[in-house]
Amino acid sequence: MRIKITRFFVGGFFLLSLWTMPQVRAENNVTLANVLTKLKIKGRAAMGYLRGGRMSSFPSGSFDIPDAKIIFNFFPDNNIDLTARFNLNNAGGSAASGATNAPLVDYLYIQGKDFIPSLKGTPWSLNGRLGRAKIGVGEETWSDNPIEGPLPSNSAAALGGSDELVELSGKFWAVSIGNGSRGVVTDTSVAKAVYARLFYTPLDSLYISGYYYNSGQLGITSSEASIAGLVAVPAGATNWKRQVWGGDIRYDFKKGKKFVKPLFFSDSKAAFRVSLAQFKDSVRGAANRNGTFGHIDGIYNFTSSFFVAARLSGIQLAGSQTQSINTVTTHYYGRASLGGGYRWSDNVCVKLSYDYNKNGGAGTNDANDDLVSVLLTMAL
Repeated sequence: MRIKITRFFVGGFFLLSLWTMPQVRAENNVTLANVLTKLKIKGRAAMGYLRGGRMSSFPSGSFDIPDAKIIFNFFPDNNIDLTARFNLNNAGGSAASGATNAPLVDYLYIQGKDFIPSLKGTPWSLNGRLGRAKIGVGEETWSDNPIEGPLPSNSAAALGGSDELVELSGKFWAVSIGNGSRGVVTDTSVAKAVYARLFYTPLDSLYISGYYYNSGQLGITSSEASIAGLVAVPAGATNWKRQVWGGDIRYDFKKGKKFVKPLFFSDSKAAFRVSLAQFKDSVRGAANRNGTFGHIDGIYNFTSSFFVAARLSGIQLAGSQTQSINTVTTHYYGRASLGGGYRWSDNVCVKLSYDYNKNGGAGTNDANDDLVSVLLTMAL
């Protein structure tokens, strides 16, 4: 039954888009003469020096490139674009630095905007995505990198992930169906992941959002939704699924002329964000795994060039459970981050930060994995 519903949803999406697609005029056709005008190239990079405690990924200090991406956007017409993102990171997947290992092409999707012309400009305008794309769980996920984030590091939980999916979205909502199981190969489970998100700006300076994610039954494969690096099937499990739900609140002081999701690029005098979420891993053949996580972070712009940023974040498992969180076997993991920087220009910045990490629980020891980061970041 779930297969039929999924096929109906996907098939309906394509029929609707074909039925409502505006006719493409001859001058918009892609030819050898205009192909380069249809292509846009963007990118970002962060490089510098990272030095951590004796149990961190950088105990001796290392010059590194924790994030580097090149993004190609191809626009065959005004309503459709193809996005391909290439991951050129060389960092070793340190959870403290926010780096993750990923395939060379980590995003590849087709996106359609306003494909029902009669609804364009209304609250019910309809957009869609098909392919491998980001799962929009939480607001931090839209800027979970050293370039777009207010600090070089992410929160302790760093909720995020990507999946092969089909998504529909509007002015204040988004829903998707995806594979759920981790990897870029054919899905191994009949059950599919579902995701829903609501977001709204009740006041000019206030933005709120909430989300729910259900991976569906994953068998013994890992989950696409990562929580503090925790993606693997629980030990001894014969089947499992992951559910995550939470919400975010953001407030801008002396709000600037533009509202952008990344706090770092905001032209408000200051902005802060509060996030709280829970997850539940329902497990067959082993004990369930669940917990709570969240963060409070913000940025203050002394001038258009100088800024400071801070974050308090943590994740704690229910009961007395211990798991591998950010590569550390622990019951809880907390992080206090303080940093700042100088914007050389709109696209180039020097960022410095210190992350104080603390973990513990019965039978566990503190990992001594604090981190100092000095990075040059740029957006292209």
